[in-house]
Amino acid sequence: MTINKTVIITGANSGLGFECAKTIAKANQGWHIILACRNTNKGEEARQKLIAETLNQAISVMELDLASLQSVRDFVSIFQKSILPPLHGLINNAGMQVLSGLEYTKDGYEIAFGTNHLGHFLLTNLLLENLQTPARIVVVSSGTHDPDTIEGKFNKPLFLGAKQLATMANEKEMTGIQRYATSKLANLFFAYELDRKLKGKNITVNAYDPAYVPATNLVQSIKNPFARWMLRASTGFFKLLGVVSSTPDVSGGAIARLLLDEKLEGVSGKYFQILEEKQSSKQSYDTKIASDLWEDSLELVGLN
Repeated sequence: MTINKTVIITGANSGLGFECAKTIAKANQGWHIILACRNTNKGEEARQKLIAETLNQAISVMELDLASLQSVRDFVSIFQKSILPPLHGLINNAGMQVLSGLEYTKDGYEIAFGTNHLGHFLLTNLLLENLQTPARIVVVSSGTHDPDTIEGKFNKPLFLGAKQLATMANEKEMTGIQRYATSKLANLFFAYELDRKLKGKNITVNAYDPAYVPATNLVQSIKNPFARWMLRASTGFFKLLGVVSSTPDVSGGAIARLLLDEKLEGVSGKYFQILEEKQSSKQSYDTKIASDLWEDSLELVGLN
């Protein structure tokens, strides 16, 4: 098998990102897979496990902390100097949430918005010059972004504008779940605006909702053990309410499909929940908000 193209997957040492990488490695379509991870020790453990399970050696680990704009810049600089096949894929998968209290990135931004949106925004923009066509970009969002769904109904996203979201100083303004859901709405604004900006360049951009996946590190990262147990134990109840649930292997494999499936060639600006193309929230299609978010994000990450 000839290795002739590279894909970068953020947050790939566990959960959805790991399963996505596994699916790509098993597909044997000539991809060199970069596991972009905050913890390189865990990344190396994941790499060894992937090689053992797939017998595919074309996997490497690079350090990337999306909660640090300098780390994002360092990652891109090192990648650009490396001798690897051309970059044809970028999967913005990593995500985090803090349910209680306010935490901030190394640049002083609220951590969910700063990591989930601003970190990926900077990463993607810095890598655009390296993307070789045809290329595919996947932005992992969440059903929590949509107040018309069960997932979004009880903690509705509240888009206050990029600068206010980034510099939030009072945790009473929004709950932790709201901050997470709002960052996932920002992911959609970003994906759709990027798609508009890349029209005619043979680079597709699609957004993705993995559905409710209680086995991921996003749930495991919740500090309150009772809250973690409740989220896992409530899967059956959530299903009764109409919440679509999944597993890391199914949803991770479906992320990989957006990179691998020949039937999706040229499909762009769409939103998928697992394997199904759907409509995202009404607000997510607001081009004025998306344009303003783009301009404010340029300023916040220092690209303007």
